Amino acid sequence: MKKRVSRAGRIIDLVGLALLLGGAGFCLRAWIGFQSVPDYGRGAGGQVWETVQLADEFSRLQAIGVGLMLAGVGVFVAAWWFAGRTRNAD
Repeated sequence: MKKRVSRAGRIIDLVGLALLLGGAGFCLRAWIGFQSVPDYGRGAGGQVWETVQLADEFSRLQAIGVGLMLAGVGVFVAAWWFAGRTRNAD
């Protein structure tokens, strides 16, 4: 007989999903931003260091996104592990 998922389990899954989707959003924004970097340097008055700083900002944004996605996966794995332990304890 299958045991129903508790309300806390559903909330933990939603937190993991929010982290995963938020991280994906950050990565998508960084990817779109990286597409504009080559054109930024060629524009009127675009300095080399300003272009490097812009690329660096998008790189940090991407790192935040990856960190959020890894945290989301960590929440999913922890929830799965705890659910398995409680199921075996019953």
